[in-house]
Amino acid sequence: MQNIETKLKGIDKYFITPEYNNQNKKTYLNVIENILTLGIKIIQFRSKNLDEEYYNELAMTISEKCKQYNALFIINDFKNYKKNNFCDGIQFTSKNIMNKDFCKINKEVLFFGSCHNKSEISLCNNSDFDLILISPVRDSGGKKGIGWNNFHDLCLTSKSPVFGLGGLSFEEDINLIKEYGGCGMAGTKYFYSLGQNR
Repeated sequence: MQNIETKLKGIDKYFITPEYNNQNKKTYLNVIENILTLGIKIIQFRSKNLDEEYYNELAMTISEKCKQYNALFIINDFKNYKKNNFCDGIQFTSKNIMNKDFCKINKEVLFFGSCHNKSEISLCNNSDFDLILISPVRDSGGKKGIGWNNFHDLCLTSKSPVFGLGGLSFEEDINLIKEYGGCGMAGTKYFYSLGQNR
């Protein structure tokens, strides 16, 4: 297990990229760099619309930008790890969590889990995950939010630090996240809009 004190201590913002649009590569990468200049220290490259080869190519580019700003580069989905083992961590999908034998995975990187219920959190606890995302906290993307009380109950279940995700605004919600047991906020649209406005 990674030393969470040095890797994640004090971090409370986590940017998850939107789906990549091939027609706007320069803009996409510029926004990511702008977000890094804001001091955000965890970037997850999540783009389900790309084939493996192009995902890997872009992952390398984004990883290099993260290194320049001393930020953690996280890949999305275990299937992308084999060709992107230069990453700092893997964001395991809820499907990954339910179907992987983590004892067989060499834990050289940070393990993050995408969780929506206690059974998924329990599996992450059993495999010493470094951080989990609980979502959606508020209504987001057509999904009904679980609300703050349920978020709190799930936080109590987790052995790992928890980030809230889903319909959140850092200024409005970070204190609530911490009040209800989390330690940080993950987001896509919120942080991306900050990067666009730089």
